[in-house]
Amino acid sequence: MKEYLHDIWEAVATTAKGMRITARYGVDPRETITLQYPEERWEPSKRFRGFLYNDIKTCTSCSMCVKVCPVDCIALEAVRGADKKLVLVSYGINIGRCMYCGLCVEVCPPKSLTHTSGYEKATVSRGELILPFVFEAADEIKARVAKQVAEAAAKAEAEKAAKAEAEKAKEAETTDVSPEAPAGAKGDAPSVPEKKGVPPVAQPAAPAFAAGNPAAGDDGEKKPAQEPKGEPAKPEESPEEGGGKTE
Repeated sequence: MKEYLHDIWEAVATTAKGMRITARYGVDPRETITLQYPEERWEPSKRFRGFLYNDIKTCTSCSMCVKVCPVDCIALEAVRGADKKLVLVSYGINIGRCMYCGLCVEVCPPKSLTHTSGYEKATVSRGELILPFVFEAADEIKARVAKQVAEAAAKAEAEKAAKAEAEKAKEAETTDVSPEAPAGAKGDAPSVPEKKGVPPVAQPAAPAFAAGNPAAGDDGEKKPAQEPKGEPAKPEESPEEGGGKTE
């Protein structure tokens, strides 16, 4: 019986407490809690995680947001430009799949991806829940980037060829020596400075007769004629050396 009466008393007390709060808000006009939506809207707090927004001007196409997203709601495509940097071709966020965890915002290096205060997106088509941030056609961006890459490659080849031609011309100038070139130019034998007061060194004369060269014997000494083998030739005696007198 006591428990039954206690339950009745607790129910009356809690009902009176609730009605007191309701009566206070109903009588006092300052205690307004009803908002005339959609004419009036609550202002979300600063740390509210609303729809995602990506500033493509500062985005570096690093794909960190795509890798960290647990529900794969971010789609990104980029190509390599002429300056070796990535050029964003397409970027889309499916807010119908997003769970607003904020991981992509935390890992974004340039902080181009942020949460906004938006939370209203009523639609009858799921395709409208995909928010695009690159409004130019992907094919046009790819064609423009490919043209820039080709022009940069052609310019680099032209500069390389011009540099090679300049090096060849420089080598040709250094190797070709003119006969009228002044002393000390490249290709001339280095001159030996003469010392003052020192007589020039006499060089030994070359032998007049070269061995095996009969033409050189005309200017030098004549060799004696070789005698034939056998008895030696007797010298002829003059009549004066004969020892006898002729009558």
